[in-house]
Amino acid sequence: MQYFVRGLFLGGFATGLLLLLPAALVQAVAPDAVRTGALTAAAVVFLGIEIRLLPFRMPQNARLVPSDIVVRTDGSGALQFGFEMGTGLRTFVPSHLPYVAIAALLFAGPWWATPLGGLAFALGRALMVRSSVRSGDASAWDAAFVERRRRILWLLWVIAGCAGTVAVLIRHGNLPW
Repeated sequence: MQYFVRGLFLGGFATGLLLLLPAALVQAVAPDAVRTGALTAAAVVFLGIEIRLLPFRMPQNARLVPSDIVVRTDGSGALQFGFEMGTGLRTFVPSHLPYVAIAALLFAGPWWATPLGGLAFALGRALMVRSSVRSGDASAWDAAFVERRRRILWLLWVIAGCAGTVAVLIRHGNLPW
């Protein structure tokens, strides 16, 4: 498990590093109002996809874990799979919220925070895997998650919306306190 989690964080950090240049360029070139509008539009589109108002999904590499990665005894398979999963380029992405987070990093957050965003993505994936493993019965955990998935996703969307609204208000200096 430790190699897998290390891989998750290395993959998330690598993805965040790859976002540094585009984020710096967008934030240097695009005016603040354009970036805020682009972020709002991206969030609306991704929410529309999430609630199935828009009839498509973002691309994802929805493949299962190859058995040759899992059976390696030296930890390299777990590290490799964790890295790939930490980048978001391997396995299923159960929500479109990570795409909103990328848009927030590109358009609103400080450009230097992109590696932290990648680490946050990896942390989220690590917490999901650890909670599944610690439950003692991964099948029961999966079933419970599927049963509560819609409520969990709505809660996360509401939290993300509130956080985004506060961040925009702070950026524009419109908070009353």
